[in-house]
Amino acid sequence: MTSDWDEIKRLAADFQKAQLSTSLQRLSERNCVEVVSLLIEKGLLEVIFTTDGKEYLTQAHLAQEVKDELFVQGGRVNLVDLAKTLNVDFDRVQRVAEQVVQEDPSVKFVLGQLLDVSYFERVAMEVNEKLAQAGEINVADLTMQYDLPADFILSNIVLKYLNKIIMGKQDASNANIFFTQSYVTRSKAKIRGALAAITKPTPVSAILAQCGIPDRLFNMLVNEVATLGSVTSRSPGAQYIPHIYRKTQVDWVQNFYRQNGYLEHDSVAGLGVTDVKNFITNQLPEAKIIHLKKCSVGEKLIDQVVASLEECLSSNTYLDVSTILPSIMTDEDIDQLLSMVLTAAMQKQTLIFGSTILTTKFVDDIIKPCYGIAEEHAKRSVDSGSYQQYMAEKLMKHQDPMDRDSAVGEGKADKREERRKKAAGGKGGGGTQGRETKTKSTKKHVRGQKGNVSDSDDDMPSGGKKGGKDAVIELITTKEIAKVLEAGLEPEGLEDLSKQLAQHYYPQFSKLALAKAHQLYEISLHQSNQNRRQTHASLQDKLNNLYNDIRLYEKGIKLFPADVQPQLVKYLLKSLGTDFSNEICFYVAAECNLNSNGTTLTVEQRNKIVQECSQEYKSALQALNKAVSSSASIDDFLDVAESALQACSMILKKIDKKKDRNLILCHKHGLLEQLANCSDPALVLHLAVLIIFTICTQSMLHASGRHVSSILSFLQPQLSPEQAQTLTSYHDLVLKLLSAEGSSSNVDDITKQLEDLTPTVKSIASSFKKSGVTSAE
Repeated sequence: MTSDWDEIKRLAADFQKAQLSTSLQRLSERNCVEVVSLLIEKGLLEVIFTTDGKEYLTQAHLAQEVKDELFVQGGRVNLVDLAKTLNVDFDRVQRVAEQVVQEDPSVKFVLGQLLDVSYFERVAMEVNEKLAQAGEINVADLTMQYDLPADFILSNIVLKYLNKIIMGKQDASNANIFFTQSYVTRSKAKIRGALAAITKPTPVSAILAQCGIPDRLFNMLVNEVATLGSVTSRSPGAQYIPHIYRKTQVDWVQNFYRQNGYLEHDSVAGLGVTDVKNFITNQLPEAKIIHLKKCSVGEKLIDQVVASLEECLSSNTYLDVSTILPSIMTDEDIDQLLSMVLTAAMQKQTLIFGSTILTTKFVDDIIKPCYGIAEEHAKRSVDSGSYQQYMAEKLMKHQDPMDRDSAVGEGKADKREERRKKAAGGKGGGGTQGRETKTKSTKKHVRGQKGNVSDSDDDMPSGGKKGGKDAVIELITTKEIAKVLEAGLEPEGLEDLSKQLAQHYYPQFSKLALAKAHQLYEISLHQSNQNRRQTHASLQDKLNNLYNDIRLYEKGIKLFPADVQPQLVKYLLKSLGTDFSNEICFYVAAECNLNSNGTTLTVEQRNKIVQECSQEYKSALQALNKAVSSSASIDDFLDVAESALQACSMILKKIDKKKDRNLILCHKHGLLEQLANCSDPALVLHLAVLIIFTICTQSMLHASGRHVSSILSFLQPQLSPEQAQTLTSYHDLVLKLLSAEGSSSNVDDITKQLEDLTPTVKSIASSFKKSGVTSAE
C-alpha cells in the first residue's frame, strides 16, 4: 500500500511538472481525463461530478465550497439554492451539509437550511432593536418574520443572547413574550393614572382601550398599582371598582339597615351592585338576614312580627301585618315571610288572607251559626226526599251506560242464577226428598228501587265519574256562609274578607251538611230496612212452615191407595198450596210496588201480579201458579216452591228428622186439644180419624170431611172390632144428620144418638195406641 501511495505521489509530481513545462512537454486534456479516469477506476481517487458532467471535484473541496457559500450568504443558505449555485447534485450537497454540521457545532441545519452563529448574532441585534422600539416582542411574530420554528428562535437566539445582545425581560406567565423594563414602567404609570381618575365601576375593556395596554400586561401589573380599588375578575367582562365607590355602597347599606331593619333589593341594585343578596350578606355578616323576593329583612323586624302574632293568638283576634311591615313589601314577600315565621302550631291556629291573619277561634265564634244552617238544610233535604233522589241519581251514574238498560233484566237474572247456585251449594243432608239448602244467605238482596247505600266517603259528591256529569246536590251555599260571616266581620271592618272566608269554609260545611244528610238518610234507611228485614224474616219462617207441612202431609197421602191419593193431593194444593202461592205473590207485589188489596188472591189476581212484576220474579211465580192451578204432583210443587223462595232471596231450611217428629207430635197434640174442645159431631169424627191416622202411621194428613170415609177404610185393619163398629156407626149418624137437616124429628133423634156416642169416639181417639203398623218412614 505504501508503494502505491509513493507511486501516486510520483505521478502527481510528474503531472505537475508536465503542467509547468512548455507546451511540448504538457499533457493534453484528453490525457488528463484518461489519467483521472484510470485513478478513479482503480479506486485511488474519489471525486464528485457536477450535474452537467463537465467538471468534478473532491469531497473536501465541496465542503469548503459549502462553507464559503454560507459565509457569502451572510450565515444562512438554502440547500436547494446551494445545489444550483455549486452545480452539484442535491443529495451530495445535503450529505456534505450534514457533515459540516457534525464537524462545526456553531452551524445548525434547520428546515433544509444551514445557519451559522453570525446569522444568529445578526438576528439577535435586529430583535434587540425591535424590542427597544416596541417595548414588547412576541416570538410568534419573529417566527413569521424569519421563517424559523418558534422553539428554535426561542432557544438558539432569544434566550441565548438575552441580556447579552437582547436587552429585555421574559414574561413569567408567557415564555414567548419579552419586554423591556422601561416599557413595564411606562405601562405601570399609565395604569396607575387611569385607575386614580376612576370614581365609579368601569369596565376593564374601557380602561385598556384608553391606555392602549394589552389585557395580559394589565392583569399582571394591576395588583401592583391598584391600591385604590379592585378588579372583579380576569375575564373579558371584568370591572374595576374603586374603593371609594365600594365604601359608599357599604356605608349606605349599613346605615339604611341600621335605621329601618330591612333593605330593598332595587335600591341596593341602584348603587351598582349586581349580586344583591350576597353583597348584603357579606356587608352584614353578624345580622340574621332573611332574603325575600323584593327585599331582605333583619332579625329586629322579624321579632316584631313574631311578637304581634303571639299577641294576636293569645287574644284570639286578628292581625294585619301590612301595618307593621315596610310598604315596599309585596304580597309575595309577605307570604314568604309568614311561611318562615309561622310555626306548625301557629299555622293550625290561623287563617291567612293576603296580609290579614285571622285566628281560628276568632272565626269559629263568628261562623257558629253556619253549623245550625247546615244541619237544618241536611234534615230538610232528607225530609223532602231530594237527598234520596241525589243518591239514586249517583248510583245510576256509576253504572256503565251500555249496561244500564239491561240492569233490570240481565243483571237480575244473573243474580237469581247466582242465588240458585249458592242455594244448591249448601251442605248435603238426609231426607227422602233431599231438599237441603244453605242455612245462611251470603247475598244481600236489593229490594225495590231504592237499593242499599254504602257508609264510605264515596257517597260524597266528590265521587269518581263513570259517564256523563256526576250527580250533585248543594245543601248550603257560599252566599249563606258569607252572609253569616259578614255580620260578624263588619264591626271589625273586615267585611271584605267574608267572600274569601266563605269560599274557604264552603267545602267544610258542604261536607258537613252532606255527612249529616247521609247520617239521617242512613238512619231512615236502617229503620226501613230493619222493618223490611223483620217482615222478610217472619214471612220466610211462615213459608218454611207451609213448605214443611206440605212435605209432611205428602208422606201421609202416599200411604193411601193410588185411587185415593189424587183427591188428597188436589185438596192439599188447593188449600195449603194456595196459601203458599198467595204469600209469595203478596211479597213480590210489595217489592215491585204493585197494588194488592185484600187478604186473599184469586187466580186472576195472582196472574196479574206475575205479569207486572220484575223479571227476576216472573218465571218462578209463573211456575208456582201453574203448579197450584193444575194440581200437579207434590214433588213438582215443592220444586217450584223452592225456586220461588230463592227468587225472593229467602232461605229454605234443611230437613231435620228430629224436628219432623216433633212437628208430628205437636200436630197430634193440637188435634187432641181441638177434639177435647169440640162438640160438633162432624168435626169430632174428622178430628178423631186424623188423630188415629197420625198415631197409626206416625204421619200427618191434611184432608177434608169428604175424605173421612176413605180414611176410615184405611184405618179398619188398625182398629179393634168394637172401635171400628163405634166409628162406623158414628160416621153413619153424621151422614144422616147432614142429609136430614130438613126434618126436625129425625134431627133430634140423630143428634141424641150422636151426643151419646161422642164421648166414646173422643175416648177412642185420645186413648188409641199404635199396634204393628209400619210408619211412613
